[in-house]
Amino acid sequence: MMYQTCGTQINLDYTSENDFIKKFKLSSSLVPLSIAIFANSPIKENSLSGYFSYRSKIWQDTARAGLPKFFLEDMDFEKYADFVTNMSLLFVVKNAKYFDTKGKKFEDFMHGKLSMLKNIKPNIQDFRNHLATIFTEVRLKQYIEIRSLDTCEWDCHCGGPAFYVGLLYGNLNEAFDIINK
Repeated sequence: MMYQTCGTQINLDYTSENDFIKKFKLSSSLVPLSIAIFANSPIKENSLSGYFSYRSKIWQDTARAGLPKFFLEDMDFEKYADFVTNMSLLFVVKNAKYFDTKGKKFEDFMHGKLSMLKNIKPNIQDFRNHLATIFTEVRLKQYIEIRSLDTCEWDCHCGGPAFYVGLLYGNLNEAFDIINK
C-alpha cells in the first residue's frame, strides 16, 4: 500500500490539552471533507480504480489506519495514550535488530511481558517507533498530524495546509461549535 500511495501530511501544534481536544476533534471531523476536496489518486496500476482517492480507500481498509469513530468524540491525552498503548505492536527494534512481537500490545511491552526481549521495558524511542506505526488519518505525536490528503500538483499543494490552518488557528472556536452541533 505504501508503494502505491502518496499523501500530504500536515503537522499542527497545540498550546494546551483543551486546545488539543478542540483541534483533534475538528481535524478528525474534517477528514471526510479534506479527502474529498484533495482527492487526486484515481489510478491504480495504469487503470482507473473506481475511486477519486484510491489512497484513502487503501488506508481506510488497513487495520492500523482510517478514522476510528471515537476520534469524533472529545479526545484527551489520557484517552489517546490508552488507544496507543492498547494497540498491538508491529515490531520492536533493539540494538539494530527487529523483533517480531507476535500480536503483543505496547502495554505488554511496558510491563516487560515480551518473552523475546526477556523482561526489557520500552524507552522513549520505542514509544516513538510505535507511534510511527499507527496510520490513522489524524494522529498525535508532539503535534497533531493530519494524514488525509492526497498529494496534488504544486499549484494546489499549499491548499490543504491553508484549509486546516485557517480553520484550526483562525476560526477554531467557531468551527468547533459548528461540528459540535
